[in-house]
Amino acid sequence: MSSQVSLSEKCTSIKALLTRFSLQEVLNEDTNTKTIWLLGYIANSNSLNTSDMAGETAANLKEGAAVVTLERHPFSIQNTSHSGAEQNDIYSWATGLLSTKVFGADTRISLVFPATEKHINKYRRQHRKWIRETPELYRQVTRPFIYSQPQSRIQWVYNILSKVDEADRIVYEDPDPLNGFVILPDLKWDNSTAANMYLVAIIHRYDIKSLRDLTEIHLPLLKNIRSKADIAAQHYGVSHDKLRLYVHYQPSYYHFHVHITNVDIENKGISADRAHLLDTIISNIEDIAPDYYQRVYYGN
Repeated sequence: MSSQVSLSEKCTSIKALLTRFSLQEVLNEDTNTKTIWLLGYIANSNSLNTSDMAGETAANLKEGAAVVTLERHPFSIQNTSHSGAEQNDIYSWATGLLSTKVFGADTRISLVFPATEKHINKYRRQHRKWIRETPELYRQVTRPFIYSQPQSRIQWVYNILSKVDEADRIVYEDPDPLNGFVILPDLKWDNSTAANMYLVAIIHRYDIKSLRDLTEIHLPLLKNIRSKADIAAQHYGVSHDKLRLYVHYQPSYYHFHVHITNVDIENKGISADRAHLLDTIISNIEDIAPDYYQRVYYGN
């Protein structure tokens, strides 16, 4: 049974957690996006309800560990004093004033608590290597890894689809169980600056984990997302010719979703080694081979 949590309660919750946050390590920083990721611990967290973390081993759970992300908003000449907070499963985020009295809320604060070893490694600076994934390597290594992940890792996705959390952030929904999806703002976006618009379409069905699962039977779903993305984008004043729709491989979580962004956005997520345009995906399946994504080699 879901319960509605007021905005003031969400703000109070994340504020209470952050006041008990003790910094241990700077995991990573990005000077281009003015973002920093911090690892620390939240005191007096032994009473935390971790029932939603079922499937995580004791080694993966870090007692009281938390990851905080601080991201500066684009500067604006307007005096914006509004602050907001949201919460879904172990993820909380809010907008607040750090130092300036001129621009109002200028920093996005995101919190992952309790953080597992996987969360910590996700945000820590990585030393990357290039891997050429053959279809055989996918079947023998990648696919077993995907299906070994506990459901709790993406509980927040199920919360969105069932409207336990973030229901008020959904800007478009097609409820069809096979070809339907929800569209809502991505957590990386401030939900207001049209030039940085970043939405995500999350499908209702649970059987598509990644790009590798797509075949010709999924074309109606893919085309449905492509045609309906305009409706969601228009909510923010962004026209059809300003949209970029793409899929990540590897994705950050294994429940199929499509990124919908303003073409003016330049970030690491659109790099050629990871982002695959939705138009190209549809064309590859429709015009080259129905099982194109089961046969292709990937480098990432």
